[in-house]
Amino acid sequence: MYSTEKSYLKSYDIRFVIISRGRYDSIVDNTLRLLPEWVDLVVPESQKENYQAVCDNPITTYNGDEINGLGMTRNFVLDAFDERTVIMFDDDLTTFYSLTGRLSRRIDDVGEIIQTVMNTAIMSQDMGVSMFGFSQKDIRMYNGTEPFILNTWTGGVIGVNGRNLRFRNDAFKVDVDFALQCLLVDRVTFVDNRFKFAQRRDNNKGGSSEFRTEKTMDESVIGLRQKWGSAIKIKEGAYKDNMSTTINVPRRQAIVYD
Repeated sequence: MYSTEKSYLKSYDIRFVIISRGRYDSIVDNTLRLLPEWVDLVVPESQKENYQAVCDNPITTYNGDEINGLGMTRNFVLDAFDERTVIMFDDDLTTFYSLTGRLSRRIDDVGEIIQTVMNTAIMSQDMGVSMFGFSQKDIRMYNGTEPFILNTWTGGVIGVNGRNLRFRNDAFKVDVDFALQCLLVDRVTFVDNRFKFAQRRDNNKGGSSEFRTEKTMDESVIGLRQKWGSAIKIKEGAYKDNMSTTINVPRRQAIVYD
């Protein structure tokens, strides 16, 4: 199914990839519901049979002992696939929303999801940006006067154009660091605020939670603050592993008239 959409992706040199680790018991009810079975699945070699037992997606594997963090996994994906544009989907996505109407609308049709993501990817290619994605805000906070944001980070679903930049070798907050690199080099990122993928956040097992300890989280945060200074703001939530991260890189230059 969705062979037309697949051919369009090929013509625009775009590849869809789902990254998963330790979530073969939940991925079928999450991300795999939103995408067709021809989308590539990237998992540790030791878990290949577990994933094959629950889905028919083509599987690419890596050494899970050597590649043991989100940054290294994202870099593996960029090295493993040749397409100019690679879009990486987390394995815990639950719902896709359109926020552009008077009320938000849930999009359940897989073909519409593919076409919407592809449309955003093509816009990012035309802009010449290295990184793009979708809104991470609460759907009730959508601002119709800001359909696109050009100076923030994204996660959950992250698109990369080209191979000019690499992800930080860390288990956490690598997408924030990558966005700041893009802002430093490209001066712009592209987040399509009109659409949002909802996902299960830091409280589900598998994925980065396998490496999440208080010590590793502290080391990651300290490294980011040392590297980026005032360009990044990290605020702890009610729980140690629940942190909000914002980028402080204004797009407008302050002009004062005498």
